[in-house]
Amino acid sequence: MRFSTQAVPFHRVMFFCPCSNAASAAEGTLSNRIAVHTFDALSTLDKLSDAFFAVDGEWRFTFVNTEAARQWGRAAESLIGRNMWEEFPGLIGSPFEQPYRDTASRGVPTSVRSFSIHTSRWYDVRILPHTGGLAAFFRDITDLKTSEDVVTRLSAESDRERRMYHTALSNSADMHYVLDVEGRFKFVNEPLLQLWQLAMDQVEGRSLPEIGRNDEASTLFHEQVLQVVKTRHPLRHETSNQAAFGGRTFEYILMPVIDAAGNVEAVAGSSRDMTERRANELAIFQEARRKDEFIATLAHELRNPLAPIRNALEVARLAKGNDVAVEYAHGVMDRQMTHMVRLIDDLLDLSRLNLGRIELKRHTFDLSSALETAIETSRPHIQQSGLTLTIDLPDDQLCVDADSDRLVQVFANLLTNSAKFTPKEGQITLRAIADGDWAVVTVTDTGVGINADILAHVFDSFRQESDALHRSEGGLGIGLTLVKGLVDMHGGTVEARSGGKGLGSEFIVRLPLSDAFRPSETPRQRRIAPSATNWHRILVVDDNKDSATSLSMMLNFLGHDTRTANDGLSGLEVAETFRPDVCLMDIGMPNLNGFDMAQRLRAKPWAKDVLLIALSGWGQDQDKERSSQAGFDMHLVKPIDPATLMAVLEARRPTPR
Repeated sequence: MRFSTQAVPFHRVMFFCPCSNAASAAEGTLSNRIAVHTFDALSTLDKLSDAFFAVDGEWRFTFVNTEAARQWGRAAESLIGRNMWEEFPGLIGSPFEQPYRDTASRGVPTSVRSFSIHTSRWYDVRILPHTGGLAAFFRDITDLKTSEDVVTRLSAESDRERRMYHTALSNSADMHYVLDVEGRFKFVNEPLLQLWQLAMDQVEGRSLPEIGRNDEASTLFHEQVLQVVKTRHPLRHETSNQAAFGGRTFEYILMPVIDAAGNVEAVAGSSRDMTERRANELAIFQEARRKDEFIATLAHELRNPLAPIRNALEVARLAKGNDVAVEYAHGVMDRQMTHMVRLIDDLLDLSRLNLGRIELKRHTFDLSSALETAIETSRPHIQQSGLTLTIDLPDDQLCVDADSDRLVQVFANLLTNSAKFTPKEGQITLRAIADGDWAVVTVTDTGVGINADILAHVFDSFRQESDALHRSEGGLGIGLTLVKGLVDMHGGTVEARSGGKGLGSEFIVRLPLSDAFRPSETPRQRRIAPSATNWHRILVVDDNKDSATSLSMMLNFLGHDTRTANDGLSGLEVAETFRPDVCLMDIGMPNLNGFDMAQRLRAKPWAKDVLLIALSGWGQDQDKERSSQAGFDMHLVKPIDPATLMAVLEARRPTPR
């Protein structure tokens, strides 16, 4: 709606009549005064910042002020005497029509705030009745309405964010809080209230000292809050061993809250219980350190046998014709190689144990037989260390359902461990008894003992006493881990005891007894001397030339006819002309690997009965299964035990040519 008021006909609102008598003069004076006041009123209305207009009982404009004329874009004189509904038909049916008509019919003031679709603006209208018509004030409030909408939206968003953040902070595992510039709490979330065992009304508006926390850490915290207010910089701190909270460790950060003027209006803080994290970090650090120590120890343990092997090789080279020296060199190399193989086997067993890939080959047998084998295995070590071994085994059988080889490994490790940690002329005792449904085996020594702080971790991987490096045989620190793992797999328990430093140690193994005894019929391996007439045509294929050549030479000395090749393709070529009845084949080779060579060889009619033996550093069950699928008859793990290979060849009849 647009109206205009420039020259309103003043004769309609002001008049002057000459008077002939006193009464007439008085009446004229009064009329003149009314006219003057009316003129002043209209002038005031014309100057209003709000738009204003008046209509008579026929809805004809009687007054339009300047602001109304401006908004409507019409001259005031063009509207005076014209019908409002005819001049502004857009009012009909709009939200503004009914309020005008209500005021005209009922004679009561009416207000309306609404949007005009014709001008796309918001208006605030106040309609007043007067004698013979009505008057209306209206104002374009579009900008105000937009601002109000923005304020309403922002207020709603602020409330929503406040609820959201309050919910998030209250349910956070961390402790959040807000303090004023004097260090008094304005907000504290639920985890912190639970830690303090206080309610919000006991904390709000109070500082730490005021809620009864007067310890050193609380005093420091209060001072740090004031420091953040003063410096306007955030602060991070960690406090350890909080006695009031069970010796826990907390980390907190304090952040200044800056207002629009750049002043600090509050301090927001967040605290986190770091006890478990710091404990985990320490555990990870200690584990990493133990692994570093293990790697250094492994390098040391592998170098130890390599040194005498190298020396023995040089002795064998220089001692030509001196059979005694050569035999001694061979003995050194054999002993040290056996030691290296045992180290590597222990490492592989530990890996299999950790991955759950060890399968027990159970059978029922007398535990004493496994103990006797373990004693024979460890006796040379015990005697070399100058120790006395006392054995106390029962006359009655201790029947167990177990893997005999693994139990030999368990007790040999325990005996060897005692030998390592017992000084010369010391005593080791092995005792076995039946205790109810359990077989109990005890290995006791008079050695260096175990400190209390180590005793609880003695079965952990890579764990050793610190003075292990000062002995000639420190070991890898995995033997006892294997012992515990294997005993656990058998449903037993193992326990370590010691009175402390210098008081010896005792290891107690408990294994469940079996109800029945069925002796194992598995024959023990024995060294078999090859028959001079039981020779074979053997092809050795290995990309390591030294390995292929040395194995071929050994077989030659044993009376076999051998050839060598250093990759799969050349191996097939040699096999085609040599026609071996035994083929010892490495797996990982260039050009053609051992699996593919075996499959191609098996495809040849003449090779269907050839004994194919895989040689590999990989010896897990899945490795052996893959070899079998490729066509191999056997899978031997490097380094090959000569006695085992001789037994295999002796049992194999040569293929006639």
